[in-house]
Amino acid sequence: MTEAAPNPDRLLLLATFPSSAEAGMAYEILRNNGIDAILQGASFSGLEPLRLPGGFSEVRLLVPWRHFEEASHLYRAFFAPDSTNGDDLLTLPADGADGNGEGDD
Repeated sequence: MTEAAPNPDRLLLLATFPSSAEAGMAYEILRNNGIDAILQGASFSGLEPLRLPGGFSEVRLLVPWRHFEEASHLYRAFFAPDSTNGDDLLTLPADGADGNGEGDD
């Protein structure tokens, strides 16, 4: 049996943000570099300073599988504390895992 190639349009989770402002900056960097991206989730502006874990203010940045490596490099270049050595670059998830917290239904 041959393994089917991954769907290049399948969305993968690149990063999560506690505020819509931070998510918007990352989104704009990707879009300005020709990478499709989607912001998912909600950020309640009245709660943004609280940075609540668990989802009240969580915004997720998703990118298609075909752009994941390039998007992770750009994300790390702009948002990682120390992106000089490249050791902490995001990597594509293993087979069957889409990285967005949802299974392949």
